[in-house]
Amino acid sequence: MPECLRTDSRTSLVQDLQTACRSAGFPISGAIDYVKSIDAFQTHLDRYDEWLAKKYSGPMEYLVRGRDRRADPRRVFPELQSILCVGLPYGKNPAHLQGPARVARYIQGEDYHTRIARMLEGALTEVQKKHPALKYKIAVDSSAVLERSWAMLAGLGWIGKNTLLIHPKHGSYFFIGVALLNLETGQAPSPLPNYCGGCTRCLSACPTGALIQSGELDARRCISTLTLETRGEITDPTLRAQMGNWIAGCDICQEVCPFNIKPDAELWPAIEGAEIVTDWQRLTSESREDYLARTARSALSRIKPEMMKRNVEIALANQIDQPGVAD
Repeated sequence: MPECLRTDSRTSLVQDLQTACRSAGFPISGAIDYVKSIDAFQTHLDRYDEWLAKKYSGPMEYLVRGRDRRADPRRVFPELQSILCVGLPYGKNPAHLQGPARVARYIQGEDYHTRIARMLEGALTEVQKKHPALKYKIAVDSSAVLERSWAMLAGLGWIGKNTLLIHPKHGSYFFIGVALLNLETGQAPSPLPNYCGGCTRCLSACPTGALIQSGELDARRCISTLTLETRGEITDPTLRAQMGNWIAGCDICQEVCPFNIKPDAELWPAIEGAEIVTDWQRLTSESREDYLARTARSALSRIKPEMMKRNVEIALANQIDQPGVAD
């Protein structure tokens, strides 16, 4: 095929991907060719390997097991030619989470794994109508892919000092979805500038000191890891006290970020059966069966009943020992 025709085809594909993503509900998106991105991605991979070597991944052993697939997404999708990344913001306003126990904002509403995969599937199905040769594999925290790194290279934001992807308009309160494509887009990496500057609010605010330094997280100390990933008892009394009243995830390093200060008017849509419970009476009296039924369609389903029971016991003890913990 003549190069001019290939260029026109790539341009058309990029435009159609952008249009379909916007129509599906993704306000931010970007695509890059894999071959054009290998060198830039290697820097991210080197840092990832250093992070694993320091054992900072803690109980998330799947990150170690899946290292080689994360290092080469062609192991996940052999036909890979390009990578599409999308961002879906969720509500910054914590009003719906006021209560003695705290839950990370992203947990409200339908499980984001299901929702984003469905939205991406719809968008790519539309693109296939114009580009029938298109094949893809969708990854929303469901395949061994370094979504955050690819999203940064695709121009969806920069990686902040709190290790999260930050967009200048949407802050860090947004989900990332990725689709591995079998067609080239002609796009090279186009990362945004890092606007964190001299700000260190996130580093100072982390109650457990999990943010070792700018851009480096010891997940073994992170409240999100402790509440969502750690099985069994949490025996360190200092860590237990520092967990405060968080029972599922933690937003502290995001709450203090200047790019997250202005709240969104629209919250992540709530769904029937995904009620968030934050009062001690219901949390401590809820049966295993009721908990499983309530959380079946939400991201809370990741937390097993015994883990939630442990988290609630720690948070309640902290409120008793530290009366201001829920203020």
